[in-house]
Amino acid sequence: MKTKDWMRMNFPLVLIGMLVIILVVVIQSFQLPETKRQTVVGCVLVGDMTDNGWNYSHYQGLSAACRAHDVAIHSVDNVAENESATYAAVEELIDKGANVIYLTSFGYGQYVDAIAREYPNVAFFCISDKGEAKNCTSYFARLYQARYLAGIIAGKASKTGILGYVSAMPNSQTNRGINAYALGILAVNPEAQIIVRFTGSWDDEAEERKSVALLQQAGADVITYHADKPHAIKEAEKRGLLSIGCNAVAEQYSDRFLTAVVYDWQVVYEKVLGDYLSGRVNFNSSYWMGFKEGAVKLHPLSPAVPAEAAQVEVEKEQQLMLGQSVFSGVIYDNQGRLRCGEGERISDAELFSGMDWYVKGVRIYE
Repeated sequence: MKTKDWMRMNFPLVLIGMLVIILVVVIQSFQLPETKRQTVVGCVLVGDMTDNGWNYSHYQGLSAACRAHDVAIHSVDNVAENESATYAAVEELIDKGANVIYLTSFGYGQYVDAIAREYPNVAFFCISDKGEAKNCTSYFARLYQARYLAGIIAGKASKTGILGYVSAMPNSQTNRGINAYALGILAVNPEAQIIVRFTGSWDDEAEERKSVALLQQAGADVITYHADKPHAIKEAEKRGLLSIGCNAVAEQYSDRFLTAVVYDWQVVYEKVLGDYLSGRVNFNSSYWMGFKEGAVKLHPLSPAVPAEAAQVEVEKEQQLMLGQSVFSGVIYDNQGRLRCGEGERISDAELFSGMDWYVKGVRIYE
């Protein structure tokens, strides 16, 4: 076949091919040079990252998530929950290139909105319900679910029916933990009392140990706590009391240490950081993960835990895995007011930021 004849027969195909090539060249000529923004993670800690407690577990979890996603991380620890310290820590991290920053303590929430608006090109995640800026949101784990289960263990183990709770300060985070623990206790011992003593600090060894002593004097034979370090557990061990741990378990205790409510922050951070890196973050919605996602759990039970209590705990844990709410059904507060009715459940919005009351059976130590 002659070239002229071949061209006549295939001219439409040749023309289409030429047009495609021209179109590709034109499109490429209008594309901007591709730039890739490297992600650098910043982490703000209220205490020492080696404290074997709250700060250690956050740093280890976030570091593991950063390794999994192959991104760099910088951290600043021992940052007080005040405006100047929070701003200084954030600025230090931004100077190091951080463009996504995790504020890992509740008190930073009162400043996150203003900071986020000042740095609109940085993403902020804070353990708080505060912040309405378009580049910030909250994240947390539903430790109160584990608190409820621990309450079942504690309620069954107590001989006096009086249980002590050492807590840093009253806020929605600590209050829902107290209430969930109390609900677990009351589920197995309806006449129990839960006495709470606030220390005013996330880390005050002297006050936490003093609180254990005062709660024991008030009749408590089981101690738990909500603070950064296990000072209360060590004092309970010293006094021969039963205890329930919190945050993480880094030491070996006696069999009187019944269990602990613990986070798996790596699970949380891998999800939150992964969403940020893939562009799936919705800054209008917070992250709140629990048993179902593997973000919280109970430390293995002590041999001293009664078999009946262990069986009830397993059954209740399965219910939580299936979506049952701790805060559902009839719940009265300690002033006799109905807070939740039959067939109802308390909303996440109230649990996260509106829980300023205590359930029946809770008494604040004065």
